[in-house]
Amino acid sequence: MDDFYRLWSIVHRLQSQPMLICSDCLPALQNLPEACADLIYLDPPFNTNTRRRAGEASYDDAFGSAQNYIAFMRPRAEQMRCALKPNGALFFHCDWRMGHHARLMLDEIFADGVFVNEIIWHYGLGAARAKRQLMSKHDVIFWYARSPEYTFNLQRTDPSPAMLSKYRHTDEDGRRYMNSYGKKYYLQGGKPLDDVWNIPAISPTGKERAGYPTQKPLALLERIILLASNKGDTVLDPFCGSGTTLVAAQKLGRQWIGVDASPDAIRVAQQRLAQTPIAQQQL
Repeated sequence: MDDFYRLWSIVHRLQSQPMLICSDCLPALQNLPEACADLIYLDPPFNTNTRRRAGEASYDDAFGSAQNYIAFMRPRAEQMRCALKPNGALFFHCDWRMGHHARLMLDEIFADGVFVNEIIWHYGLGAARAKRQLMSKHDVIFWYARSPEYTFNLQRTDPSPAMLSKYRHTDEDGRRYMNSYGKKYYLQGGKPLDDVWNIPAISPTGKERAGYPTQKPLALLERIILLASNKGDTVLDPFCGSGTTLVAAQKLGRQWIGVDASPDAIRVAQQRLAQTPIAQQQL
């Protein structure tokens, strides 16, 4: 195997520094140290049978049959499982095209692990092209863990107007509370997060847009990283595209490893990371 990957594996064991690799993710994953990642998120091709474009950046997303798609994804997903730590988790992002095939594949790969959740990302925006069927306005994210000891940090939604009205008092530290029978009850946040996430997609003119196709919103990746990892953990994205996962990890004090076969993707990710502050890590 290429000397670059062997050398990088040694360096990673010693230093655990962020790393951005321009390569097909299969050889990169094969040369990662085993159990090196606390969290893996991937937004792989969806098999749209098109060439995805945004500005000058583009990539092919055409596998033909579902069998061809799974033949491509299976060895990569197997290597991702090997890269997970015992308490690590994988988030596989897909849509209606290949989602049911990917779910069967992942059930086999994680047969001795845990299927945690099927998350529905309802994004709202998008062209209204459906004429004889309902408009598709969501993607699916399958959450698998290597063992029952996976990292889980309870997340809450923003408090609703009704909750803010109920907890209408504020103490000297700015914390909201309500009085009931002479006792203070502090607002802990909104309702616990469920498995349907209403997060808007990035608009064509949004400031967040980086000029790479299929870019996902930063809010989506921040939620996943906060939910399933801790500060100082290592987040791996083997199809990192424009680098949104890496940017979110860097903002939130996580180490990261990004891999993509597209030089355009690596260029965009480098530019975004250079503009992203590095949060202090608590190891």
